[in-house]
Amino acid sequence: MDIRKRTDPLTLLGAVVSLFLVISNDPWWSIRGANGNNLLTMQVSPFYFHASATGLSTTAPFVEFLGPFTRILLILAFVALGMSSLTPSSWWRELVVYFSLSALIEVYFSFLLIYHAAETTLLGTYGIVPTYSGTSQIPALVVGLDLKTYTQPLVTASFTFPFYFGFVGLGLVGLSLVFESLRGRKARLGQKGVGAIFTQDESSQ
Repeated sequence: MDIRKRTDPLTLLGAVVSLFLVISNDPWWSIRGANGNNLLTMQVSPFYFHASATGLSTTAPFVEFLGPFTRILLILAFVALGMSSLTPSSWWRELVVYFSLSALIEVYFSFLLIYHAAETTLLGTYGIVPTYSGTSQIPALVVGLDLKTYTQPLVTASFTFPFYFGFVGLGLVGLSLVFESLRGRKARLGQKGVGAIFTQDESSQ
């Protein structure tokens, strides 16, 4: 039997992406001083929020619940995608793939909530929300981690590889659902065509 008929490569690759996101502990977004880490450092992912800066809250209260919940949900998505990729003809395949897609979407929802908490912390402390990517200036006196005072320092923010790689997983799982829907539609049209042929034969007799 052709291996392509026994497996679904798109959902299998989606499972690989989910596994990478689960085991990776790298931040999805970070901000730090443009001239080094002596000013401040802030890291955000769907699983945690770490801040290292004078006068800043080191985390947000809801992250202690949301982070582990999101990681568990992503582990379940990895298992579901792996099982469905190896049994593409199972009756429950579509259900678990939709669940996995929802779990991947929840990962980004979790990231947005924690990212918003980071922005709120920066706004409350420095009166400004720096650009989400690139270099910007904090129009204030900032006491750095080295206890030196910095006048209107520059900070650099950027998204990292896991943030973009997660979209690959969403695309793979979404494409798998689209292709499966097209195959199902083609099969139904074929069944209708066969039924029409038999109907015509019976009418001619």
